[in-house]
Amino acid sequence: MTLIPHKNETLVAPITALQAISRLSFVTQPASLNESKENPDILFVGHISKSSFRISRKVNYPQNYLPIIKGRIEGSSRGCIIFIKYRLFFSSTLFFTFWTSMTFLIGLFFIIFPREYLYAAIAFSSGMANYTVTLLNFNRQVKLSRATLDKALKMDT
Repeated sequence: MTLIPHKNETLVAPITALQAISRLSFVTQPASLNESKENPDILFVGHISKSSFRISRKVNYPQNYLPIIKGRIEGSSRGCIIFIKYRLFFSSTLFFTFWTSMTFLIGLFFIIFPREYLYAAIAFSSGMANYTVTLLNFNRQVKLSRATLDKALKMDT
């Protein structure tokens, strides 16, 4: 078990690698700071190359637990194999790590120096709550991103 939430999976698609890249390219726009026209066909923001991609689901509101999806596509005799890694964005990982570490250190401080066990328990509980909320929300966002990826590849029908 790792401390930072992530998920890996492998998809076997009944389409060629070129078709998979083409379908993903059709629903992905490059990341940009400029406001762009709303296009309902765009499902992802990111970068697509010949055999890999780095995308995230397009959202209209800030989402701290949104995963970045890194994938590699390899052709096979019966379609293609897509290797996918879901990870938190760097800023979300930094925020998560900082607050989990801080609550742990504060808990240790209250155990060692003033021997305030109630405050230590509150600090440790806050850290566990932070970890639980992050894990649950990340898994929820992975599920939504996976459904959107299936829709983009038209694998859900």
